[in-house]
Amino acid sequence: MLLRHQATGLGELVQHDGFAGIVAGSEPMRRILDTVRTVAPSNLPVLITGASGVGKELIAEAVHNNSDRATKRFVTMNCAGQTESLLEDQLFGHVKGAYTGADKDREGVFEYADGGTLFLDEIGDMPLTMQAKLLRVLESGEVVRLGSNDARHVDVRIVSATNRDLNAMLKDGSFREDLYFRINGAEIHIPPLRERREDIPRIVRHAVAKFSAQLDANAPIPEIDPQVMDKLTAFDWPGNVRQLLNAVQGMVVIARGAGDHRITLRHLPGVIAQGDTSATDSTGGVVGSLAGASLDQLEKRAIRETLRLTGGNREKAAKMLGIGERTLYRKLKEYGLR
Repeated sequence: MLLRHQATGLGELVQHDGFAGIVAGSEPMRRILDTVRTVAPSNLPVLITGASGVGKELIAEAVHNNSDRATKRFVTMNCAGQTESLLEDQLFGHVKGAYTGADKDREGVFEYADGGTLFLDEIGDMPLTMQAKLLRVLESGEVVRLGSNDARHVDVRIVSATNRDLNAMLKDGSFREDLYFRINGAEIHIPPLRERREDIPRIVRHAVAKFSAQLDANAPIPEIDPQVMDKLTAFDWPGNVRQLLNAVQGMVVIARGAGDHRITLRHLPGVIAQGDTSATDSTGGVVGSLAGASLDQLEKRAIRETLRLTGGNREKAAKMLGIGERTLYRKLKEYGLR
């Protein structure tokens, strides 16, 4: 994910009204923001692609905030890891008595986002049968709640995101071509952090200030040793900005706990100090290479380490990971984490 700007005095950061204070200065990110400016005022559906942790939702918010719908709702819906029936219920809603336990009418996210923007995250994970139902709604502009025959008109702009290769999915038949063309009015690809390393120092300085203020708003912000910045900039960050933020927060906590006013090499996680792209255990030791690891394995490690860092506080962990608490609870159950 990208990082919101919350500190002052950081003139090198790119700041734009309506861009949620995105911290970025690299040429790829400047081009992305230019694209957002171009497509946002229209009603074009936007497809945002990129690896996990690069900041797809934040770009989606920027599209919404720079559109005529900015005063209306921006609603996020995660399409992954849900049963088809639950996904359909959340998208389209239900009427009382539609199924056991449906004791009252409930609108789905399409109705809730009426007049605004609906962000369909991880759309590449949507089951084929649900893809067909989604396509009908996008073509007709009408939703029918479960258990009802009445169509309800909705005016919603769709912004979608995925870390999957939809072109490959089109070829193997796991993603509908007609839906792909419907959601891809304009495509924005966010490159991984290793391809825009000039953003790393900006993000690090901002993150140090942010996490330091969270610990003690009155304490001075720790300085960053140039050697530390060199190490952070050289690291490949397979988990992208999300992983970088976790590492920076850990360094700030360790430095402040030791009473240090400067972040030095001894505060670096061992894996980063060694320059190896791998995961670490709770003590900072290497537990295995991430090369060849599945995205699920990477995500499970990120969640586990973030929960350790927050002392098991799920609300804080969800914010650090850039996901909603409901999504985190679902991931904990999915991965068998406690």
